[in-house]
Amino acid sequence: MNSGNDPLDRLLKSAARAPRPETGAARFALEARVLAGWRASEPADNGDYLIAWLRRAAICACVLAVASLAWNYSVLAGGHTGGGELAVADATMRTGVEP
Repeated sequence: MNSGNDPLDRLLKSAARAPRPETGAARFALEARVLAGWRASEPADNGDYLIAWLRRAAICACVLAVASLAWNYSVLAGGHTGGGELAVADATMRTGVEP
């Protein structure tokens, strides 16, 4: 079969030779309507809950850090370790005994 007589081949070749219309910029009215629609639309709530959760987590972390510092300061300022594991660790540190 001769490829020059194939209708699909002829169609594709003529489409390739066809002049391409120039694409101009959008008209001002269309641009104005699109931009007005974008500005009027409600923002998506994609990350609002995540930001609120991160704020709460940061606040809780700060409160926990301050409570830990206050507890450690009260233990160290009092000169006692409170007993238990802290007493053993403190005695080891003060005497320099290797475990």
